[in-house]
Amino acid sequence: MVKQRSAGTQAYLGAWLWGLVLLGCAGLLAWQLSTGARWDTRIVNLLPDLPQTDLVMRAEKRMAEGVEDDFLMLVQGPQPRELAEDLRSRLLDQDILRPSENTSGSRPDKALTGYRYQLLADSLATTDKEVWLERALFRLFSPGLDNDLRNDPFGLQDAWIQQQLGTHLRLDGDFPVVRETGERWLLISGRLTASAYDMALQASLGEVLEGFQADHPEARILRAGLVFHAAAGAKQARQEISTIGIGSLLGLLVMLWCVFRDALTLASLMLPVACGLLVALPISWLIFGSLNLLTLAFGASLIGIAVDYALHLQSARHLAPEQPLARLWSALLLGLISSLAAYLVQLATPFPGLRQMATFAALGLTGAWLTVRLWLPMIPVRQHPATRRIANQLARLRVPAGAHLPWLALGAVALLAILVILFRLQVSDDLRQLNPSPPELIAEQQRVQQLLQRPGARHYLIVTADTDDALLTRLEQLDTALTALSDESHLDQFRHLAQAVPSAERQHQSVERIRFMHDTALPQLAERAGLPADALSSSIEPHPQPFTLTDWFATPLGAADQLLWLAASGADADAGPASLVLLGEADGVGSHALHALSQAEDVHYHDRVAQLGQVLGDIRDSIALWLGIAIAGLALVFSWRYGTSVWRVLLPPVGAILVSLAVLALNDTGLTLFHLLGLLLVLGIGLDAGIFSVEHAEQPASWLGISLSCASSLLAFGLLSFSATPALAHLGMTSLVGLGTTWLLVPFARVGRLPPTSSAISESSTSIPGKDPHGKAQPQ
Repeated sequence: MVKQRSAGTQAYLGAWLWGLVLLGCAGLLAWQLSTGARWDTRIVNLLPDLPQTDLVMRAEKRMAEGVEDDFLMLVQGPQPRELAEDLRSRLLDQDILRPSENTSGSRPDKALTGYRYQLLADSLATTDKEVWLERALFRLFSPGLDNDLRNDPFGLQDAWIQQQLGTHLRLDGDFPVVRETGERWLLISGRLTASAYDMALQASLGEVLEGFQADHPEARILRAGLVFHAAAGAKQARQEISTIGIGSLLGLLVMLWCVFRDALTLASLMLPVACGLLVALPISWLIFGSLNLLTLAFGASLIGIAVDYALHLQSARHLAPEQPLARLWSALLLGLISSLAAYLVQLATPFPGLRQMATFAALGLTGAWLTVRLWLPMIPVRQHPATRRIANQLARLRVPAGAHLPWLALGAVALLAILVILFRLQVSDDLRQLNPSPPELIAEQQRVQQLLQRPGARHYLIVTADTDDALLTRLEQLDTALTALSDESHLDQFRHLAQAVPSAERQHQSVERIRFMHDTALPQLAERAGLPADALSSSIEPHPQPFTLTDWFATPLGAADQLLWLAASGADADAGPASLVLLGEADGVGSHALHALSQAEDVHYHDRVAQLGQVLGDIRDSIALWLGIAIAGLALVFSWRYGTSVWRVLLPPVGAILVSLAVLALNDTGLTLFHLLGLLLVLGIGLDAGIFSVEHAEQPASWLGISLSCASSLLAFGLLSFSATPALAHLGMTSLVGLGTTWLLVPFARVGRLPPTSSAISESSTSIPGKDPHGKAQPQ
C-alpha cells in the first residue's frame, strides 16, 4: 500500500512537471510568433555544404547574390509597349522593382556615347570598306533611324549595342524587344527591392500580377527569376501542410471513432500529437533560428507516428483493463528508441534541411511519448463493445499453426523480391527531386531563356589573372575556342565580360581601324550620298581613358553582367581579379573541350549539377550503409532480449524493406536518397510492430494497436506520396508500400509460442494496475 501511494505521488508529480514543461514551450512559441520568427522557403537550404575551393566558393557566392534578386518578365499583347510600361510602373509603385536608369524612360545606350570609337562590333572589325559604305548609305536613307552624320556616320554605336543584345533582340526606346514568329515580347528586367524569399514582397508581386492580368486579360506574361519559384514553393508548402496534416487528422479521427466510439478516448489519442508539436515547433525554431516550410510539411505527418504510443496504451486499457500498465512501458520505450533511431540517422547527413526535419521529428516523438507516459493513464476510458469486436476479428488474422502454404508463398515472394532487387534495381541522383517548382513554371522559365538565348548557371569557367586588363585579354583568347565550339553546335551559347569590355589593346586597335575608315571611306560616302564635303566630320576623338569594367557595370545594359565579375576583396584581396564564363548546354565533344581548356592554370571548370549529383549519390550510399548497420545492430540487441525469436521482431521491417525495393525496381524507379529515408521510417515503425508482436503475442490489444498504428502511419506518410515535391513524394510512396507490407507480415511474426527462456513473456515483475475492475483510472 505504501509503495502504491508512493508510485501515485510520483506519477502526479511527473504529470505536473510535464505540464510545466509544456507551458514553457507554449510561452516560448508565443514569444517567437510575436517577435516575427522566420520561416524559410529556400530549397537550397536542403542541400549539403559541398566541398569547394576558395575560388569556387567566391564564384558560388557571387552567383547566389546575383540570382537571388534577379527579375525578368516578357510581356506580349496587342500593344506591348503600353502593356510593359503599365506593368513596370505598377512594380515600381509597389516598391517591388528597384528604380534604375533603364526604368526612367531614357535610352540605355546614352552612357556609351563617349566610347563609341573604342567599341567596335565584330561585324565591322573584320569587313572591308565597301561594307562600311553600304551600311552608312542604308542608315542614311532609312526612315526612323537615329543618325548622327557628323559624329557617327557608320552607326558604330548602334552596331556595338546590337552585338550586346544579340541578333534576337532590338531596342524599342528603353525596352529590349525579342521577336519570334511575328510576336513582339518586351523585356522588363531589374533587381528586387528585397530578398526573393521575402514573403511580403512575394505577396505584393502576386497582387500586382493578378491586378494587371485582370485589367489586361489580352496580355501574356512569361516569368523568370528565383522570386517566382520561391513564391510557388511557399504556396505549395502551405497547401501541403494543410492538406497532408488535415487529411491525416481527419482520416485518423474517422478510423479511431469507428474503433473506440468514445469522444474522450479520441481526445486522449490526439493529445500526444498536440503536445508533440508544441514541443517540436518552438525548440526547433530556437535551435535553427528559422524553420523551413518543408520541415513543417514533413512534421505534419508526425501525427501518424506520435499517435502510435497512445494507440497501444488505450487499446490495452479498453480490452484488458484488469492488466497492469507497467507491462507496456518496456515495449513502448523500445518502440520510441527504434523510431528515434530511424529519424536521428538523418543527423548524420550533411543536408541542413534533413537535420532540421530529424530534430523536429525526434522532439515531437519524445514529447508525444512523455505525454502518453505521464498524462494518459490518468484519463479515464469507457469501453465500447465495438472495440472488442474489431479486436477479436483482427486477432484471427494469423497464420495457422502447422500451415505450410503461407510460408512457402512468403519464401517465394522473398526470393522473387531479392532477385528483382539484384537484377533490376537502379539508382538515381536526378536533382529534379529537389525542385518543388510546378512544371508549368519551370517550362515558363525555360521559355524565357530560350527567347533571350541566355546561358544558364549549371556550369561555368572561372578565369583568373593578375590585373583587370590581363583578365580581359585572357577572355579574348578563350573566346576563339568557345566560338569554334558554338559554331560547330557543340556548345549552345556562352557569355563573358570581354564580349562587352574589350582589352585596352583591342580598344586601341578599334580606334585605329575606325580612323582608317574615316580617312578613306568618308569622302566616298559624301560623294555617293550627294552630300557636301563638310557635312561629314573625319576627325576621331576617342575617350582619353579606356572603357573599363566599372564603366560597363554603371550602364543599364551592363548591370546584369556584374554577375560575372569576381572582384577580389577582404580576405581575398591578394587573390587577384577573376571572372565567370557562363556556358550553355554542351554535348560530349563540348564537355571534353571545356575540360581541356580547364587544364590551364588560370582556367577552372565547375559543373554544379554534376558535383551535387555526386554528393547526393555519396549520401545515398552512406544512408544505405547506415540502414544495413542499423538492422545488424538491432538484430544483435534483440537477440539478447528475444533469443531465437529475434526473427519475429525483424520479419515485418526487413520484409517490408525488401518488398519496397522490389516495387521500386519493377516500376523502373531509380533508388534515391529520399526513398532510403522512407525505408528508415519503415524500419522504425516496422520494429515497433515486431516488438509488440513478440512482447504481447497473444493479446488482442497488441494486434489492434499494431493495426491502428500501421493504418495511422499509412495516413500520415502515405499522403506524402501526393506531394508535388518529388523528394517528399518519393518518401511517401516508399512508406506507403513499406507500411502496408509491414501490416501484412505481422501475422507471420505472431505464429507459435516464444521459448520459455525469453524475457518477452516474463510479466512477473511487480506492477501497478492501470485500472481497477470497475474501470477507474489509476496513476502509473
